[in-house]
Amino acid sequence: LEARLIDDLLDVTRISKGKLQLSLETASVHEILQRSYEICREEIAAKDLKIEFRLRAERAYVEGDPARLQQVFWNLIKNSVKFTPAKGRIVIETLNPTPDIVEIRTTDTGIGIEPEQMDRIFNAFEQGQSSITRRFGGLGLGLAISKAMVHAHGGTIKAESGGKNRGATFIVTLAT
Repeated sequence: LEARLIDDLLDVTRISKGKLQLSLETASVHEILQRSYEICREEIAAKDLKIEFRLRAERAYVEGDPARLQQVFWNLIKNSVKFTPAKGRIVIETLNPTPDIVEIRTTDTGIGIEPEQMDRIFNAFEQGQSSITRRFGGLGLGLAISKAMVHAHGGTIKAESGGKNRGATFIVTLAT
């Protein structure tokens, strides 16, 4: 936990100073998603969460840094696990809305995001509200780092939610 915290703080510093470096190569989004899921497998099993993969993107290769993309997807899956109650459901989905874009969606049946918090969740040290920080822990760095990593890859990330207790969907788009 301490090592993860230190790594996150170092990433925030690199990002803020414009010193984030990527090691680009052709990488399969599907393989990176699978590895990210494997990291979270024990927590998923402990909460008896149902995971559904819908890997429908025919074009799922990107020019990216596999380790940094894994960090993004791991953060998104980890958040879904953290904020979804026991026996909930998480869907990990890919599709190609256009031939040159791969869209990666992580949807859960968790606590959701209230509309007034939506525009702040990608800010460093934000978790929407202090009661969430007390209840679930964490510093609120994962989404800020994920946003910076996705942007460094020329992509976009956004969140959608129907509000409190209505789950959340995080959508990452990357060029294929």
